[in-house]
Amino acid sequence: MNDYLIYTDSAVDLPAHVYQDYQLGIVPMSYSLDGEEKLFDTGSPAHNEECDAFFAALKNGADSKTTQVNEFSYIELFGPLLAEGKDILYICFSSGLSGTFNSACMAATELREEYPDRQLVVVDSLAATVGQGIFVRAALINRENGMSLEDNAAWLKVNCKYLRHEFMVGDLHYLHKGGRVSAAVAVVGSMLKVKPILIIDDEGKLQVVAKARGLKGAFKKLIEGYVKDLGVPGVPKIVHIVHTSMYEEAEELKRQAEEILEEGATVDIINMGPIIGTHTGPELIGLCSWGFQRKSS
Repeated sequence: MNDYLIYTDSAVDLPAHVYQDYQLGIVPMSYSLDGEEKLFDTGSPAHNEECDAFFAALKNGADSKTTQVNEFSYIELFGPLLAEGKDILYICFSSGLSGTFNSACMAATELREEYPDRQLVVVDSLAATVGQGIFVRAALINRENGMSLEDNAAWLKVNCKYLRHEFMVGDLHYLHKGGRVSAAVAVVGSMLKVKPILIIDDEGKLQVVAKARGLKGAFKKLIEGYVKDLGVPGVPKIVHIVHTSMYEEAEELKRQAEEILEEGATVDIINMGPIIGTHTGPELIGLCSWGFQRKSS
């Protein structure tokens, strides 16, 4: 049966048309901006406006923080759906970047005891932002093609290792704040205008793997990473370009990517939301796709 619900959370970034074309549930996540708590609705028609305002605030020195979803929030959301006779496949933000996955698993264990005739399956995407978005789109397509909840979850667990995230950030301050680089590296890197290239590795964790001088050099490394591991069989030919209100730069990266796309592949540009943007800063651009390995050299 393919009448089950698919949920993900607000760490995902997806093109607007996906919310219009498919039935997708969202577990809301919150962030604070200079102490003011905000609930982020990633599927809102005002998505770009909220993201633009958020990144403008960061550039002006605002402080942002995020909190993981707790066990009770999952029970409060999923419990009534299970009580209505619904089955749920939940695709969660990477366990390598947040404790949210553990909260979801604890809630699922409790809810299965209360509703033993229902299915609630939690899948660790080992992904974030538009990589998580590609993963969710694949699950939606699988359901539309008649794949059962059990088979869809199994497919996702096998294929999550082929998701590639590769992106550059413009300001090392945010990586230092998150403990990714030392203060000395952050200061020197910013003075030299080095663009760090990052990935989400096969454990779902953020890693700095290279550095580029300037935006042109960063684009070159992003495109090279895409070419190297192109062409995993049996997955949707989808490429996501993510940016933090850098619209012109994203269009240029899309132009370069389209020159070497596989036949039938599509490229979508998505403005990153505040949940991940809090930790990467206001000058990020990246490219996510399926590839033969997560790790980059």
